[in-house]
Amino acid sequence: MSWKKRLLTLLCAAVLVLGPGLVSTARADTVEIYLMAENDQMLTLPLEAMPTWIGGSLYVPYTAFDWTVTGVNLGVSYGQIQGDAGNSFMLYSLNGTLTFDLNAGTCVDRSGQLMEMRAVSRNGWIFVPLASVCSYFGLRYSYTPTNYGTLIRITNGQERLGSEFIQYAQDAMRSRYNTYMKQLYPDHTPQPSIQTTPVPTPTPSPGEEPGRAELTVYLSFQCTGGGGVSQILDQLDGAGVKALFLFRPEELEANEENLRRIVGSGHAVGLSVEGTALTQVEEELAQGEAMLDRLVRLKTHTVYLERAGRDVSTALSAQGWACWSPQLDQTGDTRSAATRSSALMNHFDSRTGSVRVMLDDRPGTADLLGRLLPRMEREDYRTRLALETWF
Repeated sequence: MSWKKRLLTLLCAAVLVLGPGLVSTARADTVEIYLMAENDQMLTLPLEAMPTWIGGSLYVPYTAFDWTVTGVNLGVSYGQIQGDAGNSFMLYSLNGTLTFDLNAGTCVDRSGQLMEMRAVSRNGWIFVPLASVCSYFGLRYSYTPTNYGTLIRITNGQERLGSEFIQYAQDAMRSRYNTYMKQLYPDHTPQPSIQTTPVPTPTPSPGEEPGRAELTVYLSFQCTGGGGVSQILDQLDGAGVKALFLFRPEELEANEENLRRIVGSGHAVGLSVEGTALTQVEEELAQGEAMLDRLVRLKTHTVYLERAGRDVSTALSAQGWACWSPQLDQTGDTRSAATRSSALMNHFDSRTGSVRVMLDDRPGTADLLGRLLPRMEREDYRTRLALETWF
């Protein structure tokens, strides 16, 4: 019997004993509910992705270690194995890599050594062992019973709150607990089954369809010293849109605060390089990687080649770099925000599938977004974060 069916059985039995007032007055000890937080931020997980016990170990969804999903940078990233059919994936940091094979039930580290852990698929989601993964990457976790279930909190030393986080998070925990209870037992009537979502990958979320013209828009911004990154972030964050920011290495240090905000808000970061020869490009990438590590403890695998040709792109791809290639490039466009917005919407109206858009980091781009994003929302176009694991 699955954990969901056991949970529903417990609820049904409790209703017979306690009567119809159960759902509105239920405490977390009635059922086994697990909530998650990272540093000082609560996570929002679907019911199917709620942490669960497997073989005597507590497992959490792999997305807990993917900052592009959680918006919290723990210093660990997710990557899918190129060419794999979705059965192997990596969790990696600057200091190590774990490669999980779902079919074989194995996990190896960067040197190929077999590790005593495995990933499993449950309820359509991939789960990894909490204690083992945290130990490998030097993360800490706590396991605290509360009035709204058990809170699992992962930290990496950058959290501002200690044990008092529980008090600050009361409203957020209550909201998530009530959401779970409504899904498990809506209108005091047992739910016969709960639809699961497909195994998550870095592709668009399960159940989400593109807009009316079946178009998904991937936004990127080339940051070359235009001075408008903060205003651009204001527009994106206000609209709830995630984007890829491509920085020239020499611009990183001046944008330290913006970088922290970008990473903390769940956007993606890549490098934009000007070299034409492979050696020049590799030198720029090494400089950018070192700077990102120092400033925000981030390792990127995304690069935009401003001038280099296909031979350099092929060589970098073999090294594990994902080369960004925009289809609509508006960098350097000095027309008015209204004109540029209309031009982009005309492009969108004539396309289907997906489109990769690149804009620059001038303040005028924020004005453009102020016009463009509301129009895209009205026309039901969807935006997605460009992840290195698919392009």
